Amino acid sequence: MGAKPTTSQLIQTAKFRTRMLAMNEALMLGSVRQHELTEAADSSNVLLQAEISKRADVEVGLRGERAQLSDRATQLEELVRERTAELTATNKQLEAFVYSIAHDLRAPLRAMQGLATMLAEEAGPTLSATTMGYAESIQKSAQFMDAMLIDLLSFSRISQQHIEWTAVNLQTVVESVLSRLQKDIQEKNALVDTSAAWPVIMAHEATLGQVLFNLLSNALKFTTPHVPPRVRLRAEKREEWIRIWVEDNGPGIAADYHGQIFQLFTRLDGGKFEGTGIGLAIVQKGVERMGGQVGVQSIPGQGSRLWFELRGSR
Repeated sequence: MGAKPTTSQLIQTAKFRTRMLAMNEALMLGSVRQHELTEAADSSNVLLQAEISKRADVEVGLRGERAQLSDRATQLEELVRERTAELTATNKQLEAFVYSIAHDLRAPLRAMQGLATMLAEEAGPTLSATTMGYAESIQKSAQFMDAMLIDLLSFSRISQQHIEWTAVNLQTVVESVLSRLQKDIQEKNALVDTSAAWPVIMAHEATLGQVLFNLLSNALKFTTPHVPPRVRLRAEKREEWIRIWVEDNGPGIAADYHGQIFQLFTRLDGGKFEGTGIGLAIVQKGVERMGGQVGVQSIPGQGSRLWFELRGSR
């Protein structure tokens, strides 16, 4: 029989067995943990794959919807272009029609006016007062219609003519307009202030002259009874724009009518003043053709301030 192990050897053996048991337990726990982690990873991978697939489906759907929206937008743009072209063609036809009618109607109107004048001159002594009143009414109506046709021709001409913008000296145009209206200014004992500095703007000179002529004529026409007209023309720089003001001391315009005064055939005075109701429509159309805009500031009893803006010359 061999020698019995010593106490020290027994202790060492016990320690070794304890370490081995601890290692086995750790390995078993690690194996279990590894299994749990593997299962968790597999589950996460399944969920991730499902989410990726879902997002891919959503992206496919979004691409399809974007393509449909793009196609629809293209169709709408094409439809807008077609409708715009149709409206443009229709407007041009209407403007040409108005020009033709206005031009053709002037001849019979002038004949009517001339015959009424001849009737009053040759048969005047033999006509009653009532009959003479009829002849005078015919003359006045023919004159009014002729003035309206002239304005319609001007409106149609501004709408259709080819316009090229150039650098225009405002002072030259203002002086030309004042010269044309000198008779009216003197007859009405009007004071027209044009002392402000005048810049150079981008415009069509003939159209600009028509716009200023109509605005100044309007200021001289619509006046407060027994009050001499006082009109001020001035220019105001607004960044790249130049605003031209025509200010008067007339009866003014109520705010409810500010949006109507530039419309065709608009007469807010009830016929108290001469006019066809086309002059300010010509102003708006002319300014629009030159790339600008128009507006009004007015309070009843405090006069009116009409303006238009065009680009300044660089």
